[in-house]
Amino acid sequence: MLAIYSLHTQIGLCQYLIITNHKMKTIKLLPIALLITVKQLYAQTTNNKKEISILINKYAKSVIEKDSTTFYDLFNDGPVTWCAALKDRSQAREVARKGAGSNYFSGSYKGFFRSLFRYKSTEDKFDNIQIVEDGTVASVTMDYSFWADNKMTNWGGKYLLLIKRDGKWKITSVIFSLDLTGYFEQPPLKERQKSSLPGAVQ
Repeated sequence: MLAIYSLHTQIGLCQYLIITNHKMKTIKLLPIALLITVKQLYAQTTNNKKEISILINKYAKSVIEKDSTTFYDLFNDGPVTWCAALKDRSQAREVARKGAGSNYFSGSYKGFFRSLFRYKSTEDKFDNIQIVEDGTVASVTMDYSFWADNKMTNWGGKYLLLIKRDGKWKITSVIFSLDLTGYFEQPPLKERQKSSLPGAVQ
């Protein structure tokens, strides 16, 4: 009986050691698996932000080159929101000077592109760019200044919404604010970055 008990004890001990060893290996592997997952997520996020940055660069370049094929391809099929509003201070100046009405207007990205041909040269400059994405949808906030015939005409904040459709990022919405350069000059980038921080008073 003692021998049988001893045998059972040894078997039980072996099973315990095997299970314990397996658990230890699993515990050791967990940080490795977690690290791999984090690296994969970081790589995906980096790739998405890089793709969106390329899209923004294409947008800017196509405005300079007046390349409608490239510009139109950046947008989603179907309705795309395109609207803007004058900031209160610029609107007040416009009302005082011209008796202007609403500060709001809407249009389309194709209408915007066609308007570029009124000028010899055009440029939409972007900086202070911030991208937030989850791999499928994204939002982009940035400061812009629009230039026509080598003169800045207006500036403000621009907000893009995007969706990743069939593996490609497409713009679904463009909204922006305007200050007219004839009334107010665009502050330097460092000053604008400070005013865009959470809790900053404008």
